[in-house]
Amino acid sequence: MKLNVIVEIAKGSNVKYEYDFVNKRFVVDRILYGSNFYPMNYGYIENTLDYDGDPLDVLIVSDQPFAIGCEVPVRILGAMEMIDNGDIDTKLIGVIDCDPRYKDVNKLEDIAKHRLDEIKNFFETYKILQKKEVKVGNFVNLSKAEEIIEETKNLYKKCEQYFLSGNKKEIDRIIKEESKGH
Repeated sequence: MKLNVIVEIAKGSNVKYEYDFVNKRFVVDRILYGSNFYPMNYGYIENTLDYDGDPLDVLIVSDQPFAIGCEVPVRILGAMEMIDNGDIDTKLIGVIDCDPRYKDVNKLEDIAKHRLDEIKNFFETYKILQKKEVKVGNFVNLSKAEEIIEETKNLYKKCEQYFLSGNKKEIDRIIKEESKGH
């Protein structure tokens, strides 16, 4: 499955950027508290909403860092389940689709186990000094990732009108209601 992903954080950075949808620009959310650096490019899929209140995250496995705000064609391979501070915060995992080095990478099992272990370790440890709880779950296949994408597109559609008006309270209410049973 190929999707366009908007890059929020470049590989090798320790700066957490987020896109401010009201003011239509990237802003610095925080500097990571520890000595961690993002081991991959990090972005999101437009017109999706995960249960943490942000667009669905995508980890882009690549050898190069990408500029913040650029759109990257990504071949989705699967996902990593995660709970961040009590909220579902799934991370899709994919490879850049226009790099010949990754032309034969079509499923999570094609990525070196050590690379997946690095990704998991990063998210298990990156908020320790903030004293925030992160629970990293299992890696799941493309079929499950596709279900997650559809679910987050549907959640976005339910909240879209409130994004336009900036009604975060109503968005939070819908997310809380929809997250029951997950």
